Order: sequence, then C-alpha cells, then structure tokens
Amino acid sequence: MKRARWVALLALGAALSIAAPAAAAESVPRFERGIGVTAMAWAAVEPDKKAFSFPPFVGPSYILTSDELQALRRTGFDFVRLAVDPGPFLQFQGTRRAAVDRILTERVQLILASGLGVIVDFHPSDIHPDYTARSLTAGLQTPTFQSYLQLLRDTAALLGQLHGKRVALELMNEPPIAPGAWQPMLQAAYAAARAGSPDLPLILEGGDEASAAALMKMKTTPFAADPLVRYAFHYYDPYQFTHQGASWNAARYLADVPYPARARPLDDSVTASAATIAALNLSAPEKSLAYQDAWTRLEDYRASGFDAGTMTKAFAGIADWARAQGIPPDRVMLGEFGARQTALQFAGRRARERTQWFHDVSAAAEASGFGWAVWAYRSAGGFGLARGDGGNDIQPDIAEALRLNAGAHKLDTGSAAHAAQPMP
Repeated sequence: MKRARWVALLALGAALSIAAPAAAAESVPRFERGIGVTAMAWAAVEPDKKAFSFPPFVGPSYILTSDELQALRRTGFDFVRLAVDPGPFLQFQGTRRAAVDRILTERVQLILASGLGVIVDFHPSDIHPDYTARSLTAGLQTPTFQSYLQLLRDTAALLGQLHGKRVALELMNEPPIAPGAWQPMLQAAYAAARAGSPDLPLILEGGDEASAAALMKMKTTPFAADPLVRYAFHYYDPYQFTHQGASWNAARYLADVPYPARARPLDDSVTASAATIAALNLSAPEKSLAYQDAWTRLEDYRASGFDAGTMTKAFAGIADWARAQGIPPDRVMLGEFGARQTALQFAGRRARERTQWFHDVSAAAEASGFGWAVWAYRSAGGFGLARGDGGNDIQPDIAEALRLNAGAHKLDTGSAAHAAQPMP
C-alpha cells in the first residue's frame, strides 16, 4: 500500500472514531452464546511448505454441514465463531483469491441459513512461516501487515453485504505481541475494516494472545464512539488444568490435575505426572528436569487455591475496567475458553471436574453481562466438544454445564432450543 493511501486510511479511521456508524446501540447483536468452528482454520500447505494447497479448506477436517449447524442451534448456541486462516487470502491472487473469497462467503451464508449468527475470526496458524501471527504482527509498516490491512478492508466490504448485524469480523485472533506494540496496529486494523464497511460489527482483542490483562491495557478512545465494536478476551485459567498434557504448553508434563485446585490430594497429580514423564523419550537428565518442572507447577497450582471464586473475582475486575471506560457489559465478550479432555476425564469424578470448570467460567461471564464463545466444536488439540460417537451434538454433560439443551440430539430439526437447569 502506498504511503499516501495509508495516510488517507488513517485519516478515515480517525474520523470514524469521532463519528460513529449510523447504527443505534439497540441494534447491535449480542452474540450471547457461541462456539468456535475450525472448518476454515489451519489451511493445508504443499509438501515444500512454500505455498498453500489450492483450493484451500478441502478435505474431511474442513467439512461443515447444515445438519451440524442445526444441531448447534438446537443445543442453544446463537452464533458460530468461524476460525479462518488468513494465509490463503494473503498468498493467492487474481482468480484464486476470488475463489477463496467465494468459499468464505458460502460458509458464512450456510451458517446464517441455519439461524445462527457468525463471527469471522481471522485465526493465523503456524503452518506457513510467512503467515504466522508473529509474522503478521512484525511491525506496522511491514509489507505483510500492510497486506493484512487490505485483507481486512476487503473482507469487511464482503461481509458487510451479508445480513446486516448477524455477521461480525474479528480483526485477529490472539495477537502475540505486547499491548503497547499491538495498539497502533489495532488502530490501523480497525481503520482498515471500517474503510471496508461503516456498519459491520467488529471484534477487538488486546495483545499478549488476547489476555484479560492486555484487554485492560487497551486504549479504547479511538473506538469509544463506535457502538458496533465489541471487546474480547480469552480465558484458559488455570492452565495447569485446561492444558494438562498439551505438548505445546507449559503444562505438557502434567496429568490428572483436578479442578478446583484442592479438589483432590496433590499426590494424585504427582503420581500421574511422573508416569507421563517416565513414558517419554527423554534422557535421564531431561526427565529429571521435567519432574522438577511438573512438581513446581503442581505445587504453585495447589497453593493458589484456584476455584470458582477466583474466576468471579477476575471477571469482576474486567467488568470494573469496562465501566471505567464507559463500555456497557454487553459489548465485552469472553471470546474463547475451553479445557482439553484427557483420557481420565471421560467418566466419573474427573469428568465432573471438567464440566464444573465449563459451568463456572460461563456462569462468571454471564454474571458480568458478557457474551461468550466456547472452544471448540470438532477436535482441536483435544478441545473438541462434539460427541465422540461421531454425532453432531455437543457432549451432554458439557451442554448442561453451559446451561444449554443437553438433549439436543434427541430433537428433530424443527424443535426449539431451551436452556437446561444450571449445575448445582
């Protein structure tokens, strides 16, 4: 993008921050209870990893059907957060890029036809090195980020033509950089999206991978006059529980971690974690370090006494921040939360601990007036919530924990969803 065009875009963004889109606050969709869907995430690449496969998003892992969406609607969800890998949109040009835009349009229209709203979540992956979140956020003036701004403008224009306020655009999932570094990039991203559509709902996140702390460091003045902006944060606390056994996380060596922190003796987790480490292909010195790492993390978790009260306090802090900023609670969103299902959590007490976590997080969000989106529908690193028997419905215990319709799979496609009773 030439500098003159960039300056004009920033000027437009500044004007929009003063003159809000012509949309009354009451017309803003709430997006109250949603679920992440990965049908356009993690686009496949060619063997040399230099180019995305064309056409992208083709194969079993990218399938999204009307039956699945109807099942989600019957369960009680009112929107889908559609994770979309921006890489193919940035790499492909000409007719191929137009084809990728059509794929996105068709997916959004399919979701809308099911009676669900949709948040298009640009969700960078780490599959292609040129289009990771780190690469995209390397700097405001980098060619890659400038291309990303154009993508936001184009996509906002595309989505702005579809069913008004039932569609929203999330500017970037979990920006990995510090809040201060992300702020000017966020403002540029907002200006680009607004240049594409003056009245498309937009979802904004702070840096540090969309942490609550980063959200509360965001300078909201540039967006304050825009009633179609929503502010999102992600929540995976305590990581020792939600990410236990995840190879990419600090909790990689942990196993049989309870929730709340003192629900069971620490020895349960120590013994299971030691067995996990013993089975790994590590040298004796590496295993020794892993044991110490696991022990320290488990002790810290136990000492924290983490429970539902911890969550309530954290969410109250976010609500206080929003009030201080003049942001109504229904413009704040818990944009993503979830917990991996381990082999020990399919039944019994451990399964109940996991469902209790889902209940407590969603209840804390709702008590603060925040909408939420749980992660995720189909398998995503162990976070998938669909029934393991290949059905389209959500695991009934999780649906009940979220105060949704736990018996949705028993209903026909014309049945209306209803809320389940809260967990005791």
